[in-house]
Amino acid sequence: MKRLTLIVMLSMFFLIGNNIGSVWAGEPYGYLSSEPIAKRTDGEGFVFGNGTMDVDVGLLGGYISGYTKYHIIFNGGASELEFPLKAYLGGINFGWGFKNEKKQEIMRMELKWLTNVSDGTGEMEDSDWISGDGQPGLDIYSESCVRLRAHIININFAWNLWLVRFFSIGPMIGYRYQFFHYDVRDTEQIGYGVWAPYTIYADGETLEYEVKYHLPYIGLSSNLAFGKVFKINASLGYAPWASANDEDDHVLRYKLSKADTDGHAFVGNLNTTLRLMAHLYLSGGVDYLWIETTGKQDQSFYAGPYVGWTAEVDDKIKSLQWVLYGTMTYRF
Repeated sequence: MKRLTLIVMLSMFFLIGNNIGSVWAGEPYGYLSSEPIAKRTDGEGFVFGNGTMDVDVGLLGGYISGYTKYHIIFNGGASELEFPLKAYLGGINFGWGFKNEKKQEIMRMELKWLTNVSDGTGEMEDSDWISGDGQPGLDIYSESCVRLRAHIININFAWNLWLVRFFSIGPMIGYRYQFFHYDVRDTEQIGYGVWAPYTIYADGETLEYEVKYHLPYIGLSSNLAFGKVFKINASLGYAPWASANDEDDHVLRYKLSKADTDGHAFVGNLNTTLRLMAHLYLSGGVDYLWIETTGKQDQSFYAGPYVGWTAEVDDKIKSLQWVLYGTMTYRF
């Protein structure tokens, strides 16, 4: 159902974008023309009907800050595991744009892929609250070292309505996929009050965690241009059908937990672009992302004294992320 909804959304926005271009440009988009494509003789891009088309290829570098976590409520208490998102990123981006005969950008598509180029820093925090034990507040808390593997893919399409020559605003549609895998080790655990005997230190691997986020979103994108040299872009989107799937393997306890959750997310971006010379651009910006989903977590023991035991509990998966990045782009 979600895939069908996304296909319908994409189809609708393509139709809207085509109609918008026809109205504001006063005639159909150049890319619907049967005229041949030719390299421009006066700069970047290719002649395409009554406008020009350009293609971007760039290298990305950045840093992600924030967390991803899940919170479960079960018969007898609650537990929350928070995993840090603190790592340097690297990646590539591709872009495709179309400008009308007035050199106003009508449409732009961008595809970005980022992965971690460092193992990540920070500590995984595990907090447990156990009811009916006479112990108020937090009962058991632990911190562990982590190693992160991350992949982030974002693709979006934006159509611009030019209000004045240097400003535009229009609809945007996109899809963001995120994959985070954690190897967790060297756990230092503290028990409080009646749980003091659970104060231990576990050397080596203690947990493996993996979460995937699927975020189809819609929103608005705007541009403020200062001639051909400098541009500011801001966008804000909402993902009403966000989903998160995760898997937690407590290797020391032989306990596997899997969850499927649904909810919503907000995405935002602010960036600036400076034209260094013909074909070469330098960009910098910040991404913001907030995700909140709810669902069920299935737990089971695959070995040990409790093998075969299963349970289903309420689950919330959330994430807050900031990504600072820079891009060096070549435009054909």
